[in-house]
Amino acid sequence: MGLDAFAATAVELVEGLAGRRARGLAEVPLEPGALAPSPSGPNVLRAEEVREAVRRTLLGIDGRRVTLVLPDGVARLALLDLPAGAAPRDYVRFRLAASLPWPAADAIVETLPTGHGRAVGAAVRRATVAEYEQAATTAGLEVERVHLAPLLALEGLMRSGARDAVHAVVGDVALCLAPFRGGLPVALRSRRRDRSPGEAGRLLEEARRAADAAGDGTRPLRLVVSGREAGRMGREIGEGFAERGLARLEGTEAPWVGGLLS
Repeated sequence: MGLDAFAATAVELVEGLAGRRARGLAEVPLEPGALAPSPSGPNVLRAEEVREAVRRTLLGIDGRRVTLVLPDGVARLALLDLPAGAAPRDYVRFRLAASLPWPAADAIVETLPTGHGRAVGAAVRRATVAEYEQAATTAGLEVERVHLAPLLALEGLMRSGARDAVHAVVGDVALCLAPFRGGLPVALRSRRRDRSPGEAGRLLEEARRAADAAGDGTRPLRLVVSGREAGRMGREIGEGFAERGLARLEGTEAPWVGGLLS
């Protein structure tokens, strides 16, 4: 079950001989302002409207035990080199503490190993997690696990052997830019979105800078855009894509689902 500013989304997962796969997806839109992802302020602004959307997504889906997926924009993210012998979560908490808009003691920290002694670290405010959990439990659900959408998206990319490219995971209020090489992220930038006119063009230029910083500036840029607005962003970028000497543009939706599959 995923929640963001646009909608409540339910994906039913089933186990098979080849592993876990998605079966059935339901989405119920939210009116603007019902839910506003934020790292430090209130997120669920119209609780009953959010609860009703959650209930409606689950019509026709068996079971009420869920993995709850929190949206982009609620956590601080960074790709870090882990010192030998360091406890990953403790080190992530230490490194991110100064950048958090809340006391570090109030943070829940998660890590996603990326190989070669590195990990993506994430810190989210404990009260923010509790707010989303309450929205789910008051809708009659039993929350078994809580994940962050951007971490799941990156995990799905690594699991699928993502090609060498700059991967832009576009959420409703935030985005992550991650150049991949050899199936692993080599850099990461997470920021709030600027949705004013020209956003797609700015994303393209950021992708170019990200590729340069990752040492890939000598080759044509390959940009992979994923997320709810991947289609629109792709079309807007695509208008000038060939003219800029870029190699290829691709797009997928719901990138966090990939991280739930095995």
